[in-house]
Amino acid sequence: MGADGVRDTVERSDCVILLGPQMSDINLGVYTARIDRSASVYAGEDRVSVGFRSYDGANMKDFVRGLAERPWTKRALPPFVHPRRPAPFAASDRPVTVASLFRQLDAFLDDDMVVIADPGDALFGAEDLYIHDGAHFLAPAYYCSLGFAVPAAVGVAAAAPQLRPLVLVGDGAFQMTGMELSTIARYGMNPIVIVFDNDGYGTERPMLDGAFNDVHRWNFARIPEVLGAGLGIKVATERELADALKQAKANAHSYSLIQVMLDRHDRSPALSRLTARLAERVAKKG
Repeated sequence: MGADGVRDTVERSDCVILLGPQMSDINLGVYTARIDRSASVYAGEDRVSVGFRSYDGANMKDFVRGLAERPWTKRALPPFVHPRRPAPFAASDRPVTVASLFRQLDAFLDDDMVVIADPGDALFGAEDLYIHDGAHFLAPAYYCSLGFAVPAAVGVAAAAPQLRPLVLVGDGAFQMTGMELSTIARYGMNPIVIVFDNDGYGTERPMLDGAFNDVHRWNFARIPEVLGAGLGIKVATERELADALKQAKANAHSYSLIQVMLDRHDRSPALSRLTARLAERVAKKG
């Protein structure tokens, strides 16, 4: 699901160090990742595996400390193309697509913003954003964490008030926990919330579609009227989105909610790759 250059660098490495990940179908791209176990080191909470040998009782903290204290000899790294800062986005009157949405967001991000992405295309599309600081991206990888992003913005705003959350969340996920905006309004927090309104659970549709993927339509942009605080804007074109982002950035003393209308079958390349694999499995089981 990730960028080809990053994946190739990891898979061709003669030593891959894995610090605590749960090796699942999600972070292994439905088990399409080619990680050579004989050339990998896995450190968990109470076990370290080197190649095919495991050492019970060795914990991650001690393992990382040992790595840091060892006098390693550095080797020259092979050439690698690093991401570049995005160029300004030229908006038109075309309808917003997932691709153009993320291109605009990429150009919109500032050094003082932290991206908080919900599972689904909000996360998969955000993988290619140019993040100015490695610690300024927060997201869970598991679909059972749906509804994470808006409540997480409360935590980020409380813990790091110097950062402004840019929240990316689908319409279905927002309906689960999005009314935590009430807490955000109460404490005068100022996240910018982008609701991907694609009429339901867009992650599931390409695998197996049906009425179970539909959700009741909300007029998300009018939620500030319910809460008596905040800025709500509904957009359908690139130019409308560009104007809405400017208004949201200027609205520094309250939250902003931008409802972006998207085609229900539009999705990011990363999500398309993942769901194509999962759809094959669903079809076999059917």
